[in-house]
Amino acid sequence: MNYYALIYDTVNDYVKRRAEFREQHLRVAREARDRGELIFGGPFDDPVDRALIIFCVDDKSKVEEFARKDPYVVSGLVKKWEVRLWKVVVGHERHVPAPAPSGAIARHWSARATESQLPKYLEHFSKNVLPGLRRVPGYLGATVSVRHIGSDAEIFVETTWRSLEAIRDFAGADLEGAVVAPEAAALLKDFERRVRHSEIALSDRA
Repeated sequence: MNYYALIYDTVNDYVKRRAEFREQHLRVAREARDRGELIFGGPFDDPVDRALIIFCVDDKSKVEEFARKDPYVVSGLVKKWEVRLWKVVVGHERHVPAPAPSGAIARHWSARATESQLPKYLEHFSKNVLPGLRRVPGYLGATVSVRHIGSDAEIFVETTWRSLEAIRDFAGADLEGAVVAPEAAALLKDFERRVRHSEIALSDRA
């Protein structure tokens, strides 16, 4: 994952014109934040002639796609924008996600794989599952843990969501049905067909 800076050069009457598009812009920004991509952003002050949005993503194209769809850009409030790779050398070199808010939903699922297939499954999860999850509004994060048992490995996956409605957008009408792609199933010895949900009452992250 890399940090990228999205820099906007705004039009002279940006402050006067932005009210009409502000809620649309914030909705798009919050969706990117909920996917874990947008870290923070806002305009420079005195004068309000530029804005800066920081992303933490695996590919620059995701930031470029955000800019092209941003209502501020589409409506002409931004006269020029650019994306720059940002090398963090002091401070928080890696983005640490905020603790899940109370009332968020944890989705629990487990599977079993051979030790030889485990690296392939983890690679599949990283390259195929996570990018898809990040595109779902309301997705907050995921944790994959492993317990080694002889020649097998138990895999425990917990994803965190803002609400059951967000999970429905991901899983469909059957909220407790496991979502397992055929290519993932082929790497597993066995897996749960049903998942469990729990409400997060307290969360902490150092």
